[in-house]
Order: sequence, then structure tokens, then C-alpha cells
Amino acid sequence: MLKMRKKRTFPLILLSLGMLIILCACTAPKPGRVYIKDGKEFGKVAGAFRGRWWNFYERGLSFSEGEFHREAIADFGEAIRGRTTDQRMARTYGMHFVDYFPHRELGIAYFETGDLQAARKELELSLSHFPSAKARHYLDRVRKTLMEQAASPPTAPRIVFDHQGDALWTREDMLVLSGAVDDPQYVAAISIDGTPLFLEGSDKRVTFKKPLRLPQGRHEIKVAARNLLGMTAARTLIIHVDREGPLISLDAVQPPAGARTPDRTISGSVYDEGGVQEFFLNGRPMKIEPGVEIFFSERVPAGNGRLELTARDSLGNQTVADISLPPILSRRRTPLLAGIEGDHGFLLSAALFGPRDTRPPDITLKGWTQTQTVFLEKVYIEGQVSDDNKIVSLSANGKPILRRPGQSLFFSHVADLKEGENTLTFEARDESGNTAAQKIIVRRQVPKALQLQERLSLTVLPFEHKGGVSEAGLSFQDNLINSLVDQQRFRVVERNRLDLILQEQKLSRTLLVDQNTALKLGKLVAAGSVITGSMVATRTGVEIVARIIDTETSEIIETADVYDEAGDLPALKKLAEGLAIKFHRAFPLLEGLIVQQQDKFIFTDLGKDQIKVQRRLILFREEPVKHPVTGKVLGADNVIIGRARITQVMPDLSKAEISTDQNIPVKAMDKVITE
Repeated sequence: MLKMRKKRTFPLILLSLGMLIILCACTAPKPGRVYIKDGKEFGKVAGAFRGRWWNFYERGLSFSEGEFHREAIADFGEAIRGRTTDQRMARTYGMHFVDYFPHRELGIAYFETGDLQAARKELELSLSHFPSAKARHYLDRVRKTLMEQAASPPTAPRIVFDHQGDALWTREDMLVLSGAVDDPQYVAAISIDGTPLFLEGSDKRVTFKKPLRLPQGRHEIKVAARNLLGMTAARTLIIHVDREGPLISLDAVQPPAGARTPDRTISGSVYDEGGVQEFFLNGRPMKIEPGVEIFFSERVPAGNGRLELTARDSLGNQTVADISLPPILSRRRTPLLAGIEGDHGFLLSAALFGPRDTRPPDITLKGWTQTQTVFLEKVYIEGQVSDDNKIVSLSANGKPILRRPGQSLFFSHVADLKEGENTLTFEARDESGNTAAQKIIVRRQVPKALQLQERLSLTVLPFEHKGGVSEAGLSFQDNLINSLVDQQRFRVVERNRLDLILQEQKLSRTLLVDQNTALKLGKLVAAGSVITGSMVATRTGVEIVARIIDTETSEIIETADVYDEAGDLPALKKLAEGLAIKFHRAFPLLEGLIVQQQDKFIFTDLGKDQIKVQRRLILFREEPVKHPVTGKVLGADNVIIGRARITQVMPDLSKAEISTDQNIPVKAMDKVITE
């Protein structure tokens, strides 16, 4: 009986399993209809369609490419029901990832069908989830179309600087020009001195901040802006850069008119374009009316054999004239001859000359010899020119600096230096036509930790091409390399070296889209990181997504994207420049102090608003450099004592692990700079 029951039960089990298989087959999602347009199929996915969110997203993209927007909208909606958030590198199954932006693509589909309000909602939602250049681009198009349909009265952007007025005086080496542009019709572009700023989409208020390294003198900096409807505005800022002290001009030392005492009167003028603010005689402030040029005449008691004149402008720049007065030989006017007396200052002495002056002016530069090496970006030079008669011409590196003729002139000059050898020339001419020139050679060296060769090294690998990438797209790698080199931020491994390693290792460029192969090649070319990514060409434009991967940790340390509707060579070059700017912004060159060491860890004063985890640091120690003859400080060289990697960031502090095997003792005032 038991055997009979088992025999009857087995067919029932088989029947049940069959019915279950049939039911599962009936309820399995169907791929749906495939559309054919211009010989191409749309609405297909790679592999089996299993009704998962990534299947709907992939099919929706295919429908969008074929301009089947109704079907695309439906599929993106289904994808969102399965996974609601836009993001990069969303995991599908196993170790498979996909850049997933259903709200963005749904917004674009709504835009294509003319549903602008729905498009704006979806694009703004996508940007709130994960900002992308493509979403910003289409949101701008939606905003512009809405304003055009509403026939809004045109407005012009309003440019506001963070400081008051349209003129600025400064002595800073690095001036940060900052402000904001406001416009209810959305600010779409800003340029400073003709150079466009890289903007991440439009906004009703866009702040700007641009560091400017300006030489001595007057500069006109034009800031221009444009809104989405094409209305423009411009504002010019006059920047006066003044790092030089006032020019002190001395005439003669003579007895006071009608005086019967051996006192003398010293007279002359002080000139500074920014305005003379203070004037001191032997440390005693003299009563002056501040202005561009002041004149002085001061009685000096007979017992005073040395005078010190100090003139200071409104920015704090100053010139010091250290004068040694000669003994009184007569009651007549005494002509002045200036010179140097040891290391203590300048010597003024009287001399009587014949009817014809053949002696050239005497030029003395305080604390400088004919040749010296410095570790500075600019040098400050104090000098004096004197003559038996009046000096009528004085120039520094070809720039006239004389205000009015004088017998003895005290000046200061700031010279910007390029790396390597710099020749500085000072020339003077007196009223008799005698000329003199003084030349010095200043060699500028860049401290070790600040040299480009110590920066983060990277190489750019060929990007994965998806869709119909044009031939121009094949040159994108070279454009990106050139843009990164122009930024002078990273040490970039050149394309020819990369190609040589590829040939030696017999690696195909098509294999470099694989992360493991990319990391292997990065290590072979001794690069600390590699840039790889994808270039996706669709019917509507080209989206480029790039990632920087650390070759030591294999971690993605930065991601950036750019988008443009055009895919030709000029557009791709612009995209490469934009990508390089984004990476430069993500890796600012920051300098900080080491505040403490604990075994293999250090703590720096770089906080979370400045630096990110996994950023690399150079540890260095500064060593002041002095001239062996004059004792003048010529800057500071530095010694690299180690390297570290940020492991933790706090509001005002960061922790880094020293990445060398040596036990590095850190001293007070040791510094770090981002690699």
C-alpha cells in the first residue's frame, strides 16, 4: 500500500512543478516591442531582459536614442520605482556597475516632448542626488525656454565686488579678486580680463574668486557677465599694485638764511604715487600734509653728523635714507655727493668741482653684489644715486622712476623673478649728460618641496568609447594631457613614454579600459595615479566621465564629468580644458604646519574644508638662506623629510600616516604641502 501511494504521489509532484514553471514563464517580464529606425534597432538590452531596474534604465536609454520618448519616459519611470536615486557606479549584480541617472534622462525626455515643468522638476531632483554636467546643461536649456515662452522683460547681470569702489590699492603678492554676479534670468558666463571662468551651470547668483599675480603698476581688470537670454554687462576694476617705497630726493645742505650759527638746513622732496603718509627725521615724525609729493626743509643742529630719513606711503611701503653729513667748510651752498659707507648706510660728502662736469652719477645698491642666488619669487632692492650736479634721469629695468631732478636720490624697487637667471639694470644720467649703469645678476631657485617634479604624478590612459564617437574624439587623450600640463599642477607622464611602455609590454590600448590593466600600466610608468574614464556619444551630445585612481591603494580618489552637445574637435578641446580645471580644483596646492607627531602619524592644521582623505602630503623643513658677504636674507630653501597620506579629517585638523619606513622626527614649525 505504501509503495502504491508513493507511485501515485510522484506524478502529482511532477505535475505541480510543471504548472509552477508555466506560471513563472507567464509572469516573467517580456522584453517588449523593438523599434527599427534608419536600419537600427531601439528598445533592446544587452543580454536577457529580466525586468530589473537596470534593464528598464538601459532600455529607456535605447528608446531615447531613437527618439521614442513616450516609451523612454515609461521605462525611466519603471527604473525609478526599482531604484530611486541617481548616482555614479551603482551596483547592479555581482561586481557589475553602471552610471545610473534615471531622473536626469527622464527630465531630458520631458524636455524633448515639451513638458518643461516636468523636465525642470526631474533635472533639479537629479542634481540634488548627484550633480552631473549633463543635467546642468539641460536644466539651463529648460530655464531659457521657459523664460522665452513667458516673454520676460530682459535684465542685465549686476556685478558686485567684495570691496567698495572701482579702484583698489594693494601691496599683496597675490591679490584675490572676488565678488558676485546677480541676475534673475540666470548668470550663464563670467570672464575676468578676457579669460572665461569655468562655471558649473547657471544660477541666479554666482560668486567668483580669481587669484591674480600682478606686477608693480596700474592695471585695468575687466569683469564681464552674460545671462541665459544673452544680456551682458561689464565692470572695470582699476588695481594699483604698489610694493615700492617712496622716492626721496635731496637737494643741498646749506646754512639757514641769515643764520649766524653753524646749523644747516637739509631740503628736498618725497614722492609716491600712492601718497606719502609719514615722514621721519631721526625717528622724529615731521609735520606733513599727506599727498603724492611733499617738500621739506629742516634745520639740522651742528652736532648732528648722521641723519636718517624715513618715508612711508599709505600701504606701509617705506624707504630709508641713512645720511652722513660732511663738516661745514663754508657758508656757501654745498653740493652733495652720495656714496656707501660700509654696511651702515649711504654717505653724503661735499666736493668742489671745476667748471666742466665729466663725472658720471654714482649708483649704489644696498646689500647686493654683482651675482647672487635667491629662493624668492621677487626681490626688494634699495638703492641710491648721487652726483655732483643734478640727476635728470633714473630708470630701473627700463622703467623711469624719477619724479624731479635731484642731487641725491634714495629709491626702492621690486623685481619679479623668473626661474633661473635674471639681469636687473639701473641707469642714471646727470644734467651734464654723463651716464652710469649698474647691473646685478639674480639667480632664482625654486625650493625642493615647491618644484613641479615633486607634485602628484599621473598619466592619462585612453578613454573607453561608447556610441558613435567621432574621429575627433580619438584626440581627446592628447587634449587632456596638454590641458593638465598647462595647469602646472601635476607631474604628467607624457604620451610618448606611455606608448613606449605599451609596446614593451605588448599591451593593447583596448585593454586599458580595464582597471587592473590601467593600474598595472600606471605602476610601470612610475605614476602615482592614473586618469581613466569613458566617452559616451549619443544623439544629443558627448558626455565624458573621468576618474583618478591611486596606483598604490587602487581607490578612486576623484571623479569629474563634462558635457557638450557638439562632438567636434573645438568642443572636445574645450571639454578637456574643463576636465583639467575640475581636477585642478579638486587638488589645490595647500601648505600647512605639523602640530604634533604620534609614532607613524602626524597632525596638521589643514581642516576638512581644505583637504580630503587619501590626499598625499610632502613633509619638509625650511632652512633660511643668507648672503655670505652682506648677510641679507635671500629666502628659504627646504629639505623634504618624508611623505604622508591623509587618513582622517576634522574641522580644524587632519591626521596623516607617514608613508615611508623611516622613523622621521618632526620638529616644531615643520611644514606640509599637498603633493
